[in-house]
Amino acid sequence: MRLEITRHVAAPRQVLWDVLTDWERQPDWMLDAKAVHVLTPQRTGEGVTLRCPTNLMGVTVQDIMRVTGWEEPSYLEVTHLGKIITGYGAFELAEDGPQATVLTWWEEVDPPLGALGEWGASTLVLPILRRIFGRSLRNLAELAEQDAGAGSTPSGADADA
Repeated sequence: MRLEITRHVAAPRQVLWDVLTDWERQPDWMLDAKAVHVLTPQRTGEGVTLRCPTNLMGVTVQDIMRVTGWEEPSYLEVTHLGKIITGYGAFELAEDGPQATVLTWWEEVDPPLGALGEWGASTLVLPILRRIFGRSLRNLAELAEQDAGAGSTPSGADADA
């Protein structure tokens, strides 16, 4: 199952990257994240491993992620290694002038239960996740804009939310 959301952010790419990779701050913008724990001494680059208790349709699951792609400040990829959440996802940050960024968040998740799980995920879960991810990106944009000194100016429409 693939989900992709894009949002315009009125903040420089580096500022957005810094908010995105402030691991413990992720629950401030990611609606389904309850906390983020860094499991490795390393906090930057490929190999960083994270544990994130995540609200998945009302049930808390442990999302274990390892950073598998790191190109600061433009690309962050993680592989989901948990028992329930598996697959991979990435954040892509493209400059849109010196004070703005186009942010794309995509996930390729492998639903459990084979074909039945794929059908249920794409039919029932995907529309809900699209709204959650869209709101999460809006929250992330607002934090980055505040950090950039831009205030809480509306940052444009979601492409997919």
